[in-house]
Amino acid sequence: MHSKPRKSLPRAARGATLIVVVMLVTVLLGLVASLMVYAGGERVRAVASSRAGQRQSCAESGLQLARSFYGRNYAHWNTYLAAPATYNPVRSSFNPTPADPFSSTLLTTNPALFADVDGDGKPDVYLYIRDNEDEFDPVAPNWRRDNDQVAVVGAVCISSTLRARRSDGTQNPSTLALEGLLSYNGGGGPNTSQGTTGTGSGNHN
Repeated sequence: MHSKPRKSLPRAARGATLIVVVMLVTVLLGLVASLMVYAGGERVRAVASSRAGQRQSCAESGLQLARSFYGRNYAHWNTYLAAPATYNPVRSSFNPTPADPFSSTLLTTNPALFADVDGDGKPDVYLYIRDNEDEFDPVAPNWRRDNDQVAVVGAVCISSTLRARRSDGTQNPSTLALEGLLSYNGGGGPNTSQGTTGTGSGNHN
């Protein structure tokens, strides 16, 4: 017996089938890519959320260290306030070239202003001081001298492992700082007030 020859699909039908297959594959690849992007974004957001709490803890620990350090060294406050390029990272009209907490030179020349809070041997916080507004009219403001035994102290979290990150995973140059008022009572040592949150930049004075 002779088998009948199998009929092949017309060329037009074969072309249409191929187009459908290509479209389906493209859609599937698009879905897979979207899922991968979404999963990656979720991972980055989860890590960022975890690090946010760690950064907050880093800055809070630094603020306590700043209160202790500058409280013990009240006798040197005016020396510190007179050198904002070393002791004050807050940019302002009187401090156009503020201290750079990430400067290796500053770390080398003033290691007492840096502290390791997680025990890994690397500096995590930079401790700073700046004057409060303690002059009254008609006396002009003098941010380089303390008049009322009260100063603003703070800490900037500079940890390389706790820095904020963008959605693409790269490091965000923004920093987290906490600061508060520190008052010196003369006899019993320093008194502290509740801290406030800042970014370590901006015009505060």
